[in-house]
Amino acid sequence: MRLVNDLKSIEPLFHLRSSIAPLKEMPRKHISTICNGPFHVTLRNINQEWHQLSMDEVWVIFERWLYLTKHAFHLQIHNFVLMNNHYHMMLSTPEKNLSDAMMYFHREVSRDLNRFGNRINRNFSGPFFKSQLLHTHNFLNCYKYVYQNPLRAGLVSRAEDYKYSTLSGILGLQKLIVPVEYDYLLFDGKVEETLDWINSEILEENLESFRGALRKPQFKLRRDPVTRKPNILESHLI
Repeated sequence: MRLVNDLKSIEPLFHLRSSIAPLKEMPRKHISTICNGPFHVTLRNINQEWHQLSMDEVWVIFERWLYLTKHAFHLQIHNFVLMNNHYHMMLSTPEKNLSDAMMYFHREVSRDLNRFGNRINRNFSGPFFKSQLLHTHNFLNCYKYVYQNPLRAGLVSRAEDYKYSTLSGILGLQKLIVPVEYDYLLFDGKVEETLDWINSEILEENLESFRGALRKPQFKLRRDPVTRKPNILESHLI
């Protein structure tokens, strides 16, 4: 846990880098600035490698730069889950600045992962993947999909027990630095019922359909290949 304590003591460095430097990256396709979301965003580690640091240490790095990036770019973070070799996040960008925000976030996280992990290589596999969630129904299903990742991976028996997720923090199960938006799904309804829904199994065929839709810049479910009718997830929760 020494590195966790070290990370918590780097406030001077943290504030020094909070002045947003010019974003100099290799050329890549720029995300459209027309839309403000909400988006699902994910990015994998290079070669799908696990992090060099412990998950506790990686979590500290991610949550600190999520905090800064949210305020620097005026993001609205809806949820975030850190896995061993990738992450998932749902967010909105009122200032239509998703590309700049994510480029900054990934650059600074990568610097700290290298600094504290004694690395010099790239950490991430390339450009992040985003999908704009065009309808409330898509948002609800994505919310469950993101929070259920650790459960599907067999890391916990309940999604809310996973340490590296904003879900456990907003439920008060651990301290949360990531400034997420008010969770109306949990707190404007019945918390236990919502948690049971998050933890309920997703059928494999629905899971594959949903993942396929998330690979598109704008979330789009394929029609039933046999009947050509709209996908069942257009009107049902996963």
